[in-house]
Amino acid sequence: MRSPASISKRLDNRRLSGAGGRIWLIALAAAAMPDSAAIAQPMVIIADAPHQAVIRRTDHGGLGFIDPRVQHLPAIVEMHIGTFAPTSPRSDRFTGTWQSEGGFLRFDIVLAGLINPPGPLGWADTNPVYNPMRYGPNPLYGFIEFDADVDENTGGELDAPQYRYQGNVGRFGGLPSDPRFAGRVALDGSAFDGDITTPPFVDRSGEEFHLAFLGELIEEVDVVREKSGGTRSIFEEGEIWRVKGSLFHRAHGYDAFTFGCAENPGMYEPEVVLQFEHSVLSNTTTVSLVYPLHNSDSAALEEDNNLDIQPNDGCASNQNSVEEALADLTFSATYTDPITRQLPEFQSIAGWEFKDASDYLDPAAWRVFGLVGTAYASLPPDGARFIWTDVYPRPVTGDFDGNGVADGQDAALSNAFVASNDGDPAHDLDGVVNGVVEWRDFAADFCVYDTDYDGFVGAGSSIIPGDMNLDGVVDYRDVADFVQALLDPNSYVQSHQGADPLLRGDLNHDGVLDGKDIADFIQLLLSM
Repeated sequence: MRSPASISKRLDNRRLSGAGGRIWLIALAAAAMPDSAAIAQPMVIIADAPHQAVIRRTDHGGLGFIDPRVQHLPAIVEMHIGTFAPTSPRSDRFTGTWQSEGGFLRFDIVLAGLINPPGPLGWADTNPVYNPMRYGPNPLYGFIEFDADVDENTGGELDAPQYRYQGNVGRFGGLPSDPRFAGRVALDGSAFDGDITTPPFVDRSGEEFHLAFLGELIEEVDVVREKSGGTRSIFEEGEIWRVKGSLFHRAHGYDAFTFGCAENPGMYEPEVVLQFEHSVLSNTTTVSLVYPLHNSDSAALEEDNNLDIQPNDGCASNQNSVEEALADLTFSATYTDPITRQLPEFQSIAGWEFKDASDYLDPAAWRVFGLVGTAYASLPPDGARFIWTDVYPRPVTGDFDGNGVADGQDAALSNAFVASNDGDPAHDLDGVVNGVVEWRDFAADFCVYDTDYDGFVGAGSSIIPGDMNLDGVVDYRDVADFVQALLDPNSYVQSHQGADPLLRGDLNHDGVLDGKDIADFIQLLLSM
């Protein structure tokens, strides 16, 4: 397996110097000024739909051990993004106010429960140690991607899209309804052919930047607030940690075509600080990034007050910023030689030739997407590392055409898939025509039609919420089956070809099939 860390060409073994949806644009008011004036502070709050994290293993056979009773599964509660003004950036970049005049990008991801910083996964060549639980039993892994120019045709991940949102959202049993993802999502592992010209265009996500939650990238740990009587090397309840490392990257789809930095052309991976803060009151963990928008803001982080502001040179090793990283894209796209322009991969940066970096410095206007997960306590035999648990935006289970609902048309797509692949040894492991496709190489590989992620696709896999008797429609004939699923879910599974009663009957999407779903079921019947 090729690691996303090795793909980024930055995973040497670094020494730890410390141990230890819906989108609303919200205009927040600042504290009242002496003259009662207020400063608008735009930010975006991205609230994830209420649901529980699920286990999406990636090891061959899907047998890697995980016990969710002990190991918390990362689940996204909400995300915040906008412009931020630290009160004293040199001493504490995370304390300040959201305001439009702020010189920093701020991004927060709020996760349910106590979630730990990621430990190393054994990908560093000089120290191949697999220790994901170095900082606690609930490590966070994944990638949050940012589309700064709101253009899905620029940017992306050309070398390792199998670790990103578009490469994994299909594991959650549906396709996202946002049109920008149409034709760009992997339906199964065949999408990862390394060819940018062939559909689905999983390598073309539109991201300009991403956060990489990978333990090998952590260089230092600073324990800001320690739990009374706690263990200093473990991130625990109520604690605040700050981890430093090259955890914020410009999209690697640009690496081969950017040359503004004469000393180190290609990658733009500045050293940043992420804050992990656990709230005992809400039992959530917030991971925050505060990063300069301009080089002048980068200078404000330095201890030397008299430091000169460096011009944009495309180098992340000195003063660095969002503006510099984007200006390098325009410079490189404009001055690329004619031969390089003919490469298919050049299309990932071509659109930046006529763009101005200053037009994309409002993070509140950026598009955010990504996936999070955890890791196996011990390394599976095939070397798989990740267990994905949540994505944003999350698709509707059983929505195979990306229209935002699971209906008869989706059931028809699922049934057509079974008819085409049942008994085909290339995909059906048992090679027998029996109405069920046993997906080959599950769960290293996956199939979007496998909505309950058990490695089998059959009649019970196509999901129409409320269709409890599996006939493709929701009507009065589903009432008895709904009652059975509500009162005796095990019996329902046995009598309905293994269909998951939760996926069909949890109509209020709270992760439980119970009496609270009855009103939604009645409403669904009345609307048919």
